[in-house]
Amino acid sequence: MYRVVGLAMPRWDLGTVGYVVGSPSDIDKAFTELYLRCYPTTNDMTREMSGKISCIIASIRRGLPVSSAVFLLDPYGIANEVGTRYGIKRDIILNWVYSWFINYLRSDGFIADTDVVFLDQELSALSQVIKASIGGSASAIAGIMATIIMVKRINTGELPIRVIDVRDRAFKHVEDLVTNR
Repeated sequence: MYRVVGLAMPRWDLGTVGYVVGSPSDIDKAFTELYLRCYPTTNDMTREMSGKISCIIASIRRGLPVSSAVFLLDPYGIANEVGTRYGIKRDIILNWVYSWFINYLRSDGFIADTDVVFLDQELSALSQVIKASIGGSASAIAGIMATIIMVKRINTGELPIRVIDVRDRAFKHVEDLVTNR
């Protein structure tokens, strides 16, 4: 049995990347629970109506049949900071950040070669370094996870979502690449 992985970053300015993983049937169940019960109009929960957010929070708290995480990556913040400091084009730095991120996901077991990966449109650049499809239920669920932790009135400690801050590690990797060239 293979796993389905979803990755999404619905808002580039937040810098959060949502991640979900589960069997194909688990992804379908989670999608049904979130989208057919709560009917969100967007994957960006910071722009969703409070009633729909309450439904989604209740569904997440009850438990979804998928594992989820949110990575605090901030690729555009890294690209802007390093690009300004060293005079390197933002696109080059973004490619380095995304390459590092995929290697991190692989080395820490978040993604395996046998996984079927779905990305949202914002992360479509990752398809250059990993076999993936754009769209799908898994990336939609990952989009909700990426932004739900940013809704101001939600205590993220009460949600079964791992929050993993990788920004400093990605920044150090990119800065090392620049200074060691």
